[in-house]
Amino acid sequence: MAIHLNRRRFLRHSAVLGLAAGAAPALAGSGEALRVWRYKGQAASFLADAGQASTPYPVEWVDIPGGAMVLEAFASASLDYAFMSPVLPLFASAAGNPLVLIASYQGEQNRSALIVKRGSGIRSLADLKGKRISFVRATDTHYLVLNLLRDNGLNLADIQARPMPARDALIAFQNGHLDAIVAGGIGALQALTQMDGQVLDAASRYQCGNYLIATSARVLEQPGKQAQIADFLERERATWDWVERNPEAWAARNQALTGISSALYLQQFNQRQRPCRLLPVSEQDIAAQQRIADLFHDSGLLRQPLAVRDLWDRRFTSLLSGQGSAAA
Repeated sequence: MAIHLNRRRFLRHSAVLGLAAGAAPALAGSGEALRVWRYKGQAASFLADAGQASTPYPVEWVDIPGGAMVLEAFASASLDYAFMSPVLPLFASAAGNPLVLIASYQGEQNRSALIVKRGSGIRSLADLKGKRISFVRATDTHYLVLNLLRDNGLNLADIQARPMPARDALIAFQNGHLDAIVAGGIGALQALTQMDGQVLDAASRYQCGNYLIATSARVLEQPGKQAQIADFLERERATWDWVERNPEAWAARNQALTGISSALYLQQFNQRQRPCRLLPVSEQDIAAQQRIADLFHDSGLLRQPLAVRDLWDRRFTSLLSGQGSAAA
């Protein structure tokens, strides 16, 4: 949906961002949309609640499943901006369509766990051999599975790997079609509180780092796009700040979106170890992603070793650090 803002307010906002004065009128009058991937539960779901939905340029929401379809959208020049796990850009690079990583999102992705049914007879990781285990391909859950298997002398060939979307995995787990799932966030809480699940092992030993905001070099080269992205980054940051201050409203919105009880979302919120925040690129982010790339290569899932540093771009660091702004 494209929502416009009047020219006067946009010019005022541009001054705050430090965007080039000459670009502001052109952007305000441009019909060029910023194409943003929208996924339930991420910042796009709460922009209106946080008062951040009225952008000075059109926004085109790209509503597609995650994973490979997001990479295809970038490769076909149909997407400008996306939230994603640090694993997905590795496969974009391997396919010859590297992304540009411009910010990171601190959340609870490092609290994923491998969950089994109580009374299943699975008491140790060694018992996973031959079992049906689900994870979401090219996410932190995939990374956790690879680590757990490696450290217990196993690999993907030793289990019945069942990669699938998280929601499908929960249904399969509930109905007895899976022996174990790797899940985090609200999905893990559902499995533990509503499906007789118990944690066999957790991700605390295998930090995957923060999630990422990605764009492409092609997008950044287009006139006006960098200014749009700078504005949207600030809106996303403000939206996560709103979530921190308004957990009840956040939980209620999630219930409306997913049908899952707001009480369970509040339980998730109250059990967090870290707040949700949008952050500038850091050396920690780069190092964490390099560990992931090395493991996926060692596991045979990436044919060539990959140096990830070249994927990261710090042009929005000052903006996200509150020290200045990105150039238009």
